[in-house]
Amino acid sequence: MKKILISLLTALFLLSVPATLQAGSKLEKRYDYTLKMLKLDKATEAKFAPVLRAYLTEKKAANDPYDNLKDKYKAAEKAGTLTDSQATQLLEAKMEADAKELEVKKKYYVEFKKVLKPKKIWYAFDYASEKLSKIEGKD
Repeated sequence: MKKILISLLTALFLLSVPATLQAGSKLEKRYDYTLKMLKLDKATEAKFAPVLRAYLTEKKAANDPYDNLKDKYKAAEKAGTLTDSQATQLLEAKMEADAKELEVKKKYYVEFKKVLKPKKIWYAFDYASEKLSKIEGKD
């Protein structure tokens, strides 16, 4: 009986984990993948890791408003019933997110240059932008 109660409480807890923590796990996967793929020496990785984490966090924040709006209209988009107003909102939110993301990238390019050589910076941005399915090995 005690095991069942503990299992039930654990399941309820896991179901109540906020979406922000779930998104954090995506961020962590992206962070781990990028560091792994860059194959940095320990000293460079120690300097670069906090900068990469900050970059990924700011990049996510830049895209959050668009992602939230896209989720809101996902059903209408799938059903082909997206209105002109909804499409306009999505387009404007996407352009704003892209502009914010570019500003974040420019900011962190300067920070990355303090730790990495240009070739590694190129790959860092590339790996950090991979589709999650590829990061998870599903592609």
